[in-house]
Amino acid sequence: MVQEIWLPESEDWIFRVKERARDIMEKHESCAQSILVAFMEELGIDNPMVIRAAGALHGGMMSSLTCGIHVAGMMVLGLLMGRENLEEGLEGLIPIILPAHELITALNKRLGSHSCKELTGVDFTDLNQAMTFYATGENEKCIDRVAEGAEEIGLFLREKQEKGELFRTG
Repeated sequence: MVQEIWLPESEDWIFRVKERARDIMEKHESCAQSILVAFMEELGIDNPMVIRAAGALHGGMMSSLTCGIHVAGMMVLGLLMGRENLEEGLEGLIPIILPAHELITALNKRLGSHSCKELTGVDFTDLNQAMTFYATGENEKCIDRVAEGAEEIGLFLREKQEKGELFRTG
């Protein structure tokens, strides 16, 4: 049996997630892990394997592809709405499909793109570009993006909950 997860009732939980994600990103890097850990802490989830699963999502999946903010948003949404058993088949996935599309749309609108390369201008498969990105301090922009993304994910989840649309199928 999987632990039930509920959004906090306090008014300031989204602000706490936003600031915690910013702090983690600033100190430890990894857009996806920073957001995921901030939400996990706020939701009372303690599972290092979930954090580990997000480990290779830095730098647009280490390939300048999908931004880790978006991937973290999908992981957080999955923690709340995802199917627990593969045996549930497609029917178990259906409830998360529309919210996943909506969350990606909201993040794209807020951040400007889902592409790490478009957001940063960096091809992280090119070590020289990646090193320059960090050496020049351009990575500071990603710290702000992570905070904005965490806030947008939180706002999205709160809205879904208020509409009664944040639920698990299991």
